Amino acid sequence: MKKWTSLLLALAVALSLTACGNSGNQENPPEPPASVSGPAGEETPAPADTETPAEDPAEEPAGSETPAAGDSSSVLIAYFSWSGNTEQVAQIIQQETGGDLFEIAPAAPYTDDYDELLDIAQQEQADSARPELAGQVENWDQYDTIFVGYPNWWSDAPMAVYTFLESYNWSGKTLIPFNTSASGGFGRSLSGLEESASGASILEGISFTERTLGDARSEVAAWLDGLL
Repeated sequence: MKKWTSLLLALAVALSLTACGNSGNQENPPEPPASVSGPAGEETPAPADTETPAEDPAEEPAGSETPAAGDSSSVLIAYFSWSGNTEQVAQIIQQETGGDLFEIAPAAPYTDDYDELLDIAQQEQADSARPELAGQVENWDQYDTIFVGYPNWWSDAPMAVYTFLESYNWSGKTLIPFNTSASGGFGRSLSGLEESASGASILEGISFTERTLGDARSEVAAWLDGLL
């Protein structure tokens, strides 16, 4: 926690030197992929955040409420999770940093049917869609560092994540991505994050597969230490 506090202090100093030169947020959505099949050599391009959540799916997931305006943390962990894998990583980051959790949830929830979800995700990506979200971060200005987590869907982030990114001014903010996938990692999503969160400083992210989620806690701790 001391190392993480030091990181935040260092980021605050660096960002204060560059804040004056940054402009407002731009909304440049990534170009729709030429093919939904993804680059040759990748795994089958299907939503990879598919393990059954450890928690009862009927229960409301942690972090689903918008952080209250009175919260004082300068760290936000925003995540989209369909099955619970990405949510699991988000909760570990929250425990390590003491930041606030925010769930990126579409206003119209996605189906629970996996096969139907594949078709929806593919179509949204082809259309470069921006689904409406169920909530927003009311106290955005208080956050200096924002972790953004999502599963790999068709070698990209779910389109709802881009809705989130393009809803805020990222000037002077630090964005740190994290990701879950079957084996495709971030795919091509990092370039999309850079375009949609214009003005943000993007640090090295971390990606988990279903095989590595069991060691997520130690991996997250080491990753955060390495950001110093």
